Amino acid sequence: MTLFVISDTHVPEISPGISQDLLSQIKSDDILFHAGDFTDIKTLKELEKRCKMYAVRGNMDDPEVRKTLPEKRIVELSGKRIGILHGWGAPTDLPERVLRKFNEELDVLIFGHSHVPYYKKVADTLLFNPGSLAGDWRSKSGTYGILRLEEEKIWADLIELR
Repeated sequence: MTLFVISDTHVPEISPGISQDLLSQIKSDDILFHAGDFTDIKTLKELEKRCKMYAVRGNMDDPEVRKTLPEKRIVELSGKRIGILHGWGAPTDLPERVLRKFNEELDVLIFGHSHVPYYKKVADTLLFNPGSLAGDWRSKSGTYGILRLEEEKIWADLIELR
């Protein structure tokens, strides 16, 4: 199973700024994970129209998004438990902090907030931050992730937008 993973879109609505390349790949039967910071309810609603989406709120989301989405969630797909949480604070120990927010075993933990991609296995959990569609302070190009779930293996690819 292949899943799209995005975070930190930081745009007021779906526009060429979100990457038409990414949007053209997402089909109605795909699954999308969004780790928060839509910023605006229009972006959330537009993405919900495109495919099945599991999302959480971020620290920069407007009040309407914040009341619509949970802070964290766990989704079970293909026998795998996937946690999702935006994150908060300084990026230095962000992976450890988001992992501590879950008291149950996870196969994957998707998070955002730092705008910096992260991929590391900790014990039996893959921690994955797809970076930001809006880019980060080091780069003008944004990133997103593709998460692959197989019976014996889980891995992610990071895609850089052009």
